[in-house]
Amino acid sequence: MFPAFAHLSAYDRHKKLVNDYFALRQGSALSLKRDTSRDKTDYDVIKENHRFLWDEENDAPDSWEARLAKKYYDKLFKEYSICDLMYYKLNKVALRWRTEKEVIVGKGQFECGNKKCQEKEHLRSWEVNFGYVEHGEKKNALVKLRLCPECSEKLNYKTQKREIKRRKSLKRLGTCSQPEQQTPGSSSEPQVTIKVEKEDEDADKSSVPEQSMATESEVWKEGSTKNQEKSREEEFEEYLADLFL
Repeated sequence: MFPAFAHLSAYDRHKKLVNDYFALRQGSALSLKRDTSRDKTDYDVIKENHRFLWDEENDAPDSWEARLAKKYYDKLFKEYSICDLMYYKLNKVALRWRTEKEVIVGKGQFECGNKKCQEKEHLRSWEVNFGYVEHGEKKNALVKLRLCPECSEKLNYKTQKREIKRRKSLKRLGTCSQPEQQTPGSSSEPQVTIKVEKEDEDADKSSVPEQSMATESEVWKEGSTKNQEKSREEEFEEYLADLFL
């Protein structure tokens, strides 16, 4: 090592050599700069390898770039989506899934799903057949949107989308359904008329064994219990269907 460099650190030696180079050669500093044209950030990698929908069987990530994009996709919430209606008159709607922050504040579910709208009243649910081109391949996906009336008109500009409506017969969870009082002839099931002949009451009671009377009462009790349990299950399913609208 040269005596002049013995007392210098590695970085100081580097600066001295560069300064001596420019003093003697009078070259341009651009020749010493690193080529950054191929540099990529994590955002660039995710953008290049992103998929709107990943198929667990056919779209297995085979590189670290694809694994990074898949990890980002797994963190998205794919119940409702966010849309951009800027070019709705051209029948072009941009869609993406919601992030964690948007789910926390209710964007896209309790607030209009248009990214530029903050309306929270009179929201309507829509099912949109989203057609897009991904990696040179044309794909389709059914996506749910929650929009205010004004944004709903923009979404249905020239084309009518399918609206998802709530069921009118929904009941609160935990309430037992009481059997409806039916008037004669109101039920669709055939009515059975039983003709009872007047006979001696003592003879009728003696002709029916007590064991058979007990079994008949148990059958009626079991039937009413089954109907009650079935109605609760139906109420629970309807409640969940209403919750995820």
